[in-house]
Amino acid sequence: MAPTASKSLTRRAALFVAAICVAIVVLEGWREWVAYDAAVRKVELDTRNLARSMRQHAEDTYEIADQAVSLVSFQLETAGLDDAALRQTEAFMLRTMDSAKRLRGIYVYDADGNWMVTTAADMPAGDNQSTYGYFRAHMNSPSDALSFGAPVRGAENDAMITTVSRRFDKPDGSFGGVVVAAIDARYFADVYDSINVGALGTISLYDSTGRLLSRKPYHPDLLDENLGEGELFEADARAEPSGAHHYDSAIDGHRRIGGFDRGTRYPVVSVVAVSHDEVLADWGRGAVQRGAITLGLTLAAGLLGLRLVEQIRRRQRSEGVLEQKEAEFRLLAESASDLVERFETDGTRTYISPALERLTGYRPADMLGKNAFEVVNPLDRQAVEAAAARLRDGLSEQETVSFRVEHKDGREVWLETSLRIAAERSERLSVVGVTRDITERKHLELQLEGLAMRDGLTGIANRRAFDDALSREVARARRLASPLALLMIDADRFKRFNDDHGHLAGDACLKSIAAVAVMSARRPTDLAARYGGEEMAVLLPDTDIEAARTIAAELCRQVQALAIPHARNLPWRVVTVSIGVAIIDPRDEDAVHDGSWLISTADLALYDAKSQGRNQSVVAPVNTRPPRLVG
Repeated sequence: MAPTASKSLTRRAALFVAAICVAIVVLEGWREWVAYDAAVRKVELDTRNLARSMRQHAEDTYEIADQAVSLVSFQLETAGLDDAALRQTEAFMLRTMDSAKRLRGIYVYDADGNWMVTTAADMPAGDNQSTYGYFRAHMNSPSDALSFGAPVRGAENDAMITTVSRRFDKPDGSFGGVVVAAIDARYFADVYDSINVGALGTISLYDSTGRLLSRKPYHPDLLDENLGEGELFEADARAEPSGAHHYDSAIDGHRRIGGFDRGTRYPVVSVVAVSHDEVLADWGRGAVQRGAITLGLTLAAGLLGLRLVEQIRRRQRSEGVLEQKEAEFRLLAESASDLVERFETDGTRTYISPALERLTGYRPADMLGKNAFEVVNPLDRQAVEAAAARLRDGLSEQETVSFRVEHKDGREVWLETSLRIAAERSERLSVVGVTRDITERKHLELQLEGLAMRDGLTGIANRRAFDDALSREVARARRLASPLALLMIDADRFKRFNDDHGHLAGDACLKSIAAVAVMSARRPTDLAARYGGEEMAVLLPDTDIEAARTIAAELCRQVQALAIPHARNLPWRVVTVSIGVAIIDPRDEDAVHDGSWLISTADLALYDAKSQGRNQSVVAPVNTRPPRLVG
């Protein structure tokens, strides 16, 4: 090789190695991005699920408050508003509080907004509610529907309190006052403290307008504040019942990944957020380790590149020898009448002699460089590939295979190829194939094989074909645990028919019965066969006992309907058949799963059909055992 060409090869090898290194870095970068994205998606899913649980907990709490005010309202309307009744109501409210630990208190205000009864130990003087919006709404509306009030500060100004209230009426139907249940935001904060969301994680509860009700970590000064989650309450976002979002906290500046869930029964929104840096710390450490490994692989690829240049030089030296041998090979191959080809071990054609066009209609130039396995009929491809594999693995020195290909004009052609490893000194292993057309010979073989599997008189499958199918279907039934039915058919008093009408009429009768049997084998897997003499068999895979019984009865009816005269077959005076039915069902643990059992059992059933009067079918029980000879 010229020096210029050698330098060009060296440059191309260097570019190739550089491309590999870049590819490694790009692929690793892409893989890390996928891993990062998967980690983020998992965090979003986890926070969304936890937010759903916190929302459910919050709604359960408000439901308790809802039930409490409903019960107290009912108590007031039924017991009355006199002093004795109010003392009774107060006792009822205290009992309710004992079972509703989540509530801060229950309060009853009269029609003027002054408190009447409360569960609080000390009620501050002047706590009139008539100016509050929720009170006026109840007073001005006759509805006793529940009202979810806006959050307000507690009396001690240290916690946010959410109210749930309901109107109650006096006996005359006029406005009697309001029952209020209060929920302390610190209750939610205590629950949230028991949940681990990391050192920088937060759990927040908002009302539907975005007003903060409670938060972990809890601090009363943060209530009513916008903590960087305000986009959740914008008009477009309110349509989403749940989801995930990323934001920078307005309090500490930390980047967080959060999941949110909106209430379905009460106007609350739960938000769970974790620190972006905390939850992705494991991924970050892994990325550093994998980056170091990638660097090592890149350096290794560079060193291998140097070896590649040396291998290229050696290859060029050996190619000169190969070119000379190739010229000699072409001279011999192109003068031969058979097709001569050279293949790589993967089946790629590297040389094709002109005889290809005579055999397949394709020019050598059209097929050169293509894989030889691709043109082989799929039914034969496995055998061809297995032969090539034995050659490649050194298990044999020569292989001969027959296979089908499609001619350019669309017809099917049978070819026979003799394969041998090329005897040459080269680092590349190649195979030489010599191919000839055996289409005519194969057609003769297939015709003979078909004749060997067909009954000469009736044209249906013969005993040999039946035995092969029986073995195959029994194995299939065991493998798939599916039922297999067999119908054994025998012409009634057929010897008398032959005696009366002659053997030619007997042959015609058998052909007619065979035609009916073939019609009963409707599916591709069914098989009708002549078992011997006037006896025939129908093999029915995937057929249970009831279906087999129906087919046998119909077959008897159709043969009788042929109305072939048979005077000595009384009482019908036409040709009839008797049928014995047996079935293998591998699902029955007690059943015998054997082909010989199936035949002998069907025969026994056939004898029963004969003994019971002929022109009928008898089904053998599944667990019937074949008779045994006793000495």
